[in-house]
Amino acid sequence: MEIRQIVEKWLRANNYDGLVTEDCGCEVDDLMPCDNYRPDCTAGYKVPCPGGEDCPADGDCPWHISTSKEATNGKEQKKKVN
Repeated sequence: MEIRQIVEKWLRANNYDGLVTEDCGCEVDDLMPCDNYRPDCTAGYKVPCPGGEDCPADGDCPWHISTSKEATNGKEQKKKVN
């Protein structure tokens, strides 16, 4: 079993939506799109984009992966990376 499969299984079993770091995030269905395991990734939840100044991607996204289930502000949410 590969790291990606182990992480995906754990995230799903613990009701997380994806992974997040300081500068990126990914959904559980598209884990590690950079094809690189980052040791600083943290389990996170999908939350709506706050838009405007509170969005780290300038509002150009429908959602973020956040370490909190609550959509608080852009500084605590990380943008989706394609």
